[in-house]
This record gives sequence, C-alpha cells and structure tokens, in this order.
Amino acid sequence: MILLTYQDESAATKAGVKTGDDVVDIAALLECDQEIRDVKMLMERYPDALDRIQKALDEKAEIKRIPLKDVKLCTPVLHPTTLRDSCMFEVHSNNAGAESDLKTPPLWYERPIFYYQNPNNLSGPEAEVKRKTGCTTLDYEAEVAFVVGKKGYNIKAEEAEDYILGLTIFNDWSDRALCVKESGFLGMHKSKDFAAGVGPWIVTLDEFRDKMRDGKLNLSVKAWVNDVKTTDSSTKDMYWPLAKLFEVVSEDIEVFPGDIVGLGTVGLGCIFEQVDKFPFLEDGDKVTIEVEGIGRLCQYVAK
Repeated sequence: MILLTYQDESAATKAGVKTGDDVVDIAALLECDQEIRDVKMLMERYPDALDRIQKALDEKAEIKRIPLKDVKLCTPVLHPTTLRDSCMFEVHSNNAGAESDLKTPPLWYERPIFYYQNPNNLSGPEAEVKRKTGCTTLDYEAEVAFVVGKKGYNIKAEEAEDYILGLTIFNDWSDRALCVKESGFLGMHKSKDFAAGVGPWIVTLDEFRDKMRDGKLNLSVKAWVNDVKTTDSSTKDMYWPLAKLFEVVSEDIEVFPGDIVGLGTVGLGCIFEQVDKFPFLEDGDKVTIEVEGIGRLCQYVAK
C-alpha cells in the first residue's frame, strides 16, 4: 500500500492512498467526519489504518479518485515528532570519514548509531531547497528512511517490524565544508539542519518482503544531478538489520507515529565521496533520487 499527503484545489493538506495513477482521500474513504491532514495524523487516529483502508477499498464500489497529476504531493509526514538519521553503510562511512580526516569510530561496529536532525525543515517532491548562507559545497545524500507506525517504548528487535509503517526516500542535504569543520563523527551538525527532503510517499513494509535478507534491505539506489547520473548504488551492504536499528532508536525512549529514521547514505550516495568526478551543487540544479520499490524524489536548489 502507498500512503501519501497531498494538496488539491482547496490547498488543504490531506492523507491519501495511491491506487494506480490516482489518489483517494482517506478521510472520505473511511467516512471520517474529521480531517486527516497527513499520514502521521492517520496513524495517530487509526492504529489499524492499513486494515481499514484495504477493507474500504475492497468493499466500496464507488470511490472518488483524483488523478495523481492533478494534486500537489507534500512530504508524507508534515511535522514528525522526531527526525533521526543513522549510518548503516560502511562504504559511505569510510569514504566520508577519509574526506574529513576521521576514522569510522569503533562504536559503529558495536551497535547502530544515529543522531537527531531538525524535524521542522522537511520538504517534499518538487520543492526548492535554499542553501545555507555562504555555502559553496552544497551536497545531496541519497538515503532510504523508515517511518514509525505506532507508539512504542523499548521495542526489541524481534518486535520491531510490527512498529514500522513503511519506507520512503530521504535526502539529507548537507553543507560539506561545515561538516568537515564540525567536531565529532555524527554529533554537532549545524551543517545539516537547514533542509531535509522526504517523499514522494510511504510504501508499507509488507511490499518489501522479497527484498529483505536476514532483516537487511536490498534495494537499488540511484541519483542524478540534472541529467548526469551521480549515484548508482544499493542498500545491499547494510551493516545492521532494520530491526536492530529500531531497537536502538527506541531504547529507553518513546517513539511515535510519523517519526522518521534515515538509514544513512548509501555508498557513493553523495558528491562528497566523489569530489574528483563531480562538482558540488549549483543554484538551479535538479536533484533526483530513485529507490527501487519506492519511486523518485525530485527537488531543486533554489536560484
């Protein structure tokens, strides 16, 4: 199932379900007398939302459908309680560390590590992203993220998949010169608080069963800057299972519906790892990230 948040001609944001090339308003589908403004609100209101939606789609003969081309897609979760990013790919970790004269820390090999990002600067498909003031080393980062589907606390790895709603594309926009100046490997990141791209929608986790081995995803990940392919990679070298990351994320704290957790940049999933091949981003550049089984997230650097 594909869940999304969109705006129609009314300009109000609404949670929707994608059916083919159309969108169905979930509030109308479920005959809810209150608005459902995004996927987070959907999951807060209906913990069994997926079952309800599927039942309604199967049973209702007449359903109003809106062509996808006639709506504006938003980031599927408008205001997550938290936004985290982890570092699950050793190639990227080692390459980025080398560029910063840092080594991958021993802790990286002991348990999944992550840090908190700014949840207030999310943007969705076709959005323009402003670079940090004075930034000349703007970079994209091609990532997959999972979205939490229900509230939990201290979730063990064997239960984690019950709490993961699905996967989306994550672009962890970065000011690389500032990244290098900041101390630590994953800690003080003013270089990453200005923008994060998420979308175009959330594909529920059950759609990826045949793409998981030992709890790790195997999805192709590609990216283009304008018409130039700059990333041709995959998630097949995930160091930790998805469930283990969730266990660490929820350790001693609550997680909530709509929380977003990036898995980290895939190997060669950014320009920083390939500065000998590609220039950093210029104003007006179009950045497209494509993930197998999800789709494409296209965004632009503001002129």
